[in-house]
Amino acid sequence: MQRDSDPTPNALQKALLEYEHTTLEKALIDWTKEHWPMAARAMVYNRTEADKTVEGVMGLRNEDAKLALQVAARVAISERELVCRAIAAVLPQWLEETYGLTPKDS
Repeated sequence: MQRDSDPTPNALQKALLEYEHTTLEKALIDWTKEHWPMAARAMVYNRTEADKTVEGVMGLRNEDAKLALQVAARVAISERELVCRAIAAVLPQWLEETYGLTPKDS
């Protein structure tokens, strides 16, 4: 079967599909992959915050919809915490290596 168009990616496709991660992005991705069980555990502990987050949501037809929304909130909260921890773990070293910035002594 022949193609209707040239399969060579255009500039936009190259920008989207052939994106090169920066050293900071690579370090953050690697750290989060290494520590993903932290987010999985956090889903258990974030139940109260997730319940409060979806407490006032209107238009839920049944308890299954509410449960699905609560689980989605727990996932989002856990991911937020994992990303915050990744930034706290990776950023200081990256700033020092990239820009020579070091924290002031206390």
